[in-house]
Parts: sequence; structure tokens; C-alpha cells
Amino acid sequence: MSRIDWYIRANLKLRHLELLVALDDLRNVGKVASYLNVSQPAISKTLATIEEGVEVPLFDRTPRGLEPTEHGICLIRHARRVLEQMVAARDELLDITEGRVTRVSLGVLPAAAVLLVPKFIAMLEEKSNEVSASVTESHTDILLRMLRAGDIDLMVGNLPQRALGAEFESELLYRDPIVVVARHDHPLTKASPLQWEMLNDYPMVLPTQAAHTHHAIADALLQRNVRISRRSVESISTLTNVGVLQETDSTGFLSQAVARHFEKLGLLSILPLDLGNVDIEIGLIWMTDRGLSKAQQLVRTLFRETRDAMRTKAGH
Repeated sequence: MSRIDWYIRANLKLRHLELLVALDDLRNVGKVASYLNVSQPAISKTLATIEEGVEVPLFDRTPRGLEPTEHGICLIRHARRVLEQMVAARDELLDITEGRVTRVSLGVLPAAAVLLVPKFIAMLEEKSNEVSASVTESHTDILLRMLRAGDIDLMVGNLPQRALGAEFESELLYRDPIVVVARHDHPLTKASPLQWEMLNDYPMVLPTQAAHTHHAIADALLQRNVRISRRSVESISTLTNVGVLQETDSTGFLSQAVARHFEKLGLLSILPLDLGNVDIEIGLIWMTDRGLSKAQQLVRTLFRETRDAMRTKAGH
């Protein structure tokens, strides 16, 4: 074990992290001493002890005051995160102790943001007055980083095709086939019979190339003698895709559940063209080593119930 690893594990305390954050905020030993109600020599001695422990300088002493070094910026950033998590832990413990509402933080991918998550929240409000949800929508890489950092408790949406590694656990909720869509008054909605080659006459809205569905859709189109238009738009934002489809002659590709939702609203039509075995897997991801609180277990259960209710309503 390296010295820095030993020091961080065995000797770095919360009060040290509070000191580093205060020094970064105030940039003056005298102001920090007054703020923390300790002497200036004590501040200087503690900072020197921390720098000795991590074996690198954390602040440069300049005529303008203290300036964090690159190492200092790194450690301060993590110190802020640790302190924020401790405040969140304190608040959650108080909520549990005093019977207040427990909040579960969800990281949501676009595939789940329009239909699954709103239906889940409606069910959560119906079945529990002790748990509430906060929602952050983003893409996979950012949400996985947030999950590692503890900024979210669960990730909801299309499961990545690549292996996630032992640090993550996942649960598949359902598979959702990809369908071809266009605005409700698109010329192709009146074509009879509709042929695949007719798509060649129109622009397309596709997932970005980073999404595994992009390549699956492209392969399916190639097999059906359909070329991807040079005028295609690439986006993983469901609302952007629906907006583009509304305003242009483009055809697009959405999950069936989401497409049916917008079809019922009269905004889109699902074209009678079968892409074959092109689908997305919708599920949950969480950290293996953290376990799940009772609130998080309830959330998982209600996601399953939401899935079952959606299947029943769809007649599956």
C-alpha cells in the first residue's frame, strides 16, 4: 500500500476536508481561522500535516493569498463531494428517524423519460407517501459516472450492450421493438401498399452513431435496399426527434411504446414496416457494493408494477 493510499484511508478526516474547502473558499489563513474558530498556527500546522500525508503541495502561498495547486484542486473537488454526501446522509437519516419523506435519485435516459418514468412516478404517488423521486436526465456515460459518485441511486433506461463490469448490477424490465414512424399526415401514411424503397425519397431521423440501435437500424435498412439519407438528423433526444418529425417530411425510428404514446396523441403514425429483431432493453442499473435501501427496493418493485401495468394496457 502506498503512503498516500494509507494516509487517505487511515488519517484523512472530515475536519481536514472541511479545512481544505474553507481554504479554497476564503484563500486566507486568517479568515479561515476566524471562520473555524481556531488559531492561525493551528490552520497552518494542519495544512502542513495534510500536505505531508499526501506528499504533494496543495496550495501555493502568493502575495494575493493561497492558490490551490493542481493536486489541491483535485482533492478539494472530492472533498466537496464527500461533504455534500455526508450532509445528504444526515438529512436522510433524520428523514427516516422522524418519519419524513425519503428521496430516491433517478438518472433517466431519454428512452424512459417520456413514458416509463412518468407512469412510475404516478404509481409512486399513488402507493407511497414516504418516498419521493428526483430525476436527472442525461446520456449513459454521464449517468454511469453519477452512479459511481453516488449522485444518483438508480439509473433507468435502455441497458448498454457492452458489459458494465462487476461494480454494477442491472435488471431487465422489458424489451421494446423499434418501429418506423412519421408525422400523422405524412405522404407515406397514405401509400398503399407501402414499400420499403419509398423511404429513400425522404430524410431520416436516426439515433446517434454512438447508440447501438443506430447500427442495428442501418443494417436492417440495408437489407431492405434502403439507403440512409445524407439529409438525416442524428439525435437521442426523444422530444427533439418528435419535433423534427412534426416539422419535416422525415421518417424516424422510435421504441414501440413511445411511438404508440405519440400516435395516441395524434402527433405521429407508426408505419406498417417491420424492422425485424431490432429492439432496446429497458431496465435498471445500480451499484453492486452499496446495496439498496428500503426506499430503493420499493422503487424497483414499483418499476416492475409499472411495467406490468403498461403491458396489460397494451394488451400483451
